[in-house]
Amino acid sequence: MKRPLYNHAILIICLIFMGCGSPTSVTQQASSFDSSIVFSPFPPVELDSNATPAQLVSFAWNEFLALNWKSSYSKNNKRDYPDTSWSYSSDKLPFPDLVVWETYAHRSELRPYSDKMLPFDNPPHYSFGDQLYPQNAQTSFKLFHNLDENNEIGSCDVFAHVNKYQQQYQVLYQAKVNRQEYQYIYDNYPTKARLLAATTHTTRLIQDSVAAYYGTGAPCDCPPGKNILCLPCGGSQGAGPGSIEIKTAWRRLTTEDDPSRFFTRTVITYSLRGDSIIYVNDTYGLIGLHIIHKTRNYPAFVFATFEQVDVEDANMGLVTLNSKGNDSGPLQTYKRLHPITDIANESTKYVHDQLKKRNPKSIWQYYRLTGVQGKPTKDSSSLNYFLANYVIESDSTLANFHGGGIGTPFNDSTNLLYQGKRITMGGCQGCHGVAQLHASGDFSFLLDTVGKPVYRPDIGLTSSKLQLYIKAFRAFSTAHKGSTK
Repeated sequence: MKRPLYNHAILIICLIFMGCGSPTSVTQQASSFDSSIVFSPFPPVELDSNATPAQLVSFAWNEFLALNWKSSYSKNNKRDYPDTSWSYSSDKLPFPDLVVWETYAHRSELRPYSDKMLPFDNPPHYSFGDQLYPQNAQTSFKLFHNLDENNEIGSCDVFAHVNKYQQQYQVLYQAKVNRQEYQYIYDNYPTKARLLAATTHTTRLIQDSVAAYYGTGAPCDCPPGKNILCLPCGGSQGAGPGSIEIKTAWRRLTTEDDPSRFFTRTVITYSLRGDSIIYVNDTYGLIGLHIIHKTRNYPAFVFATFEQVDVEDANMGLVTLNSKGNDSGPLQTYKRLHPITDIANESTKYVHDQLKKRNPKSIWQYYRLTGVQGKPTKDSSSLNYFLANYVIESDSTLANFHGGGIGTPFNDSTNLLYQGKRITMGGCQGCHGVAQLHASGDFSFLLDTVGKPVYRPDIGLTSSKLQLYIKAFRAFSTAHKGSTK
């Protein structure tokens, strides 16, 4: 998707991933990424421990290109696996019928309300607590895209072309995880009770003794028998690329949009019919994509974020949400709060040129890198420290975050644990750090038990997420008050 369990709140208010760094120019390093960006069907496993900005943008693009490789699912029913016979040069269509990241597990598959996880390679299967009804007999609930989030994690609702359509074209979101992360939870903590026991134990250990937490082998090598949540790291034996999560933003297109510039899919959305929740199939365009990736050298995850290139030209507007998760102000247009860095723009130009050489119709020439975040830092002038995705962190609370919770997003409060020290970080790493430091979700807001498993998908123009997380984190803070060793 997220006052101290509102840190947990922030947990979710920040679920939207941001990037790290500042708007400073680093074009002098731009020439060094061209040989490092490769068109491979498999995502990178690791990154140099002291990666330069050029290496970070190369890593981000290598992830993007691999995750957008054609999926092998139609051939072997394997999710999160590429069709190695395909390439960006061999296919002259704008995009394949199914790409790898689309087959990742949705959050309601990872955390089913039924409390019964199914094998990763099963077809899409979404589990909520409330009764859902199809729009008609042809409506499918087995599509790979389930847009069950309608706001920026309780912070604001976002809309496109508000100058003409007001709030008709709302941005919707979904979160997914790769095979490694899913399998780790499936093998070790497949029920709400077992996962809660692990996160509770992890939280108490972090609060009581940081040395003891690291003594378990965390953050990469903690045996499951320790009952410590420790997601797999890329670069570790048998872990493959490590844990990867994605967050995507979508909207319906209008007559103002050129559909040839958007990656589009038939998706599941939701509406109300009386008191009944109706699921609907509709065509939406992808406008934002976050990738977060845990490796041995980057156990605080590498955060990379991408946008469709026309997002700033779509008269975007937002409505902020109040403490109850309801609209609290007028619809207002907004501007990007932090510019895209020169090196991100230079890398985008390089990749677009390469894509056009391989396939002039490639849809990905209309998607750009917004920024990358590597190691946590207290330096607010560092590259991409406050960078945010224009349609996933749209308001100031998220785009300028450098605090300890949803109610204190700008107070420079400690928000993550890194190399044995509690530090304050900005952007998405600071947000997700709250999930690690206070909720023991290992930088993931998909793994806490606040409002999860999800009872019902988001519906309409309001959400109760913010209040839910504020209450939850307050309870958490009270339970662990005084434990800071």
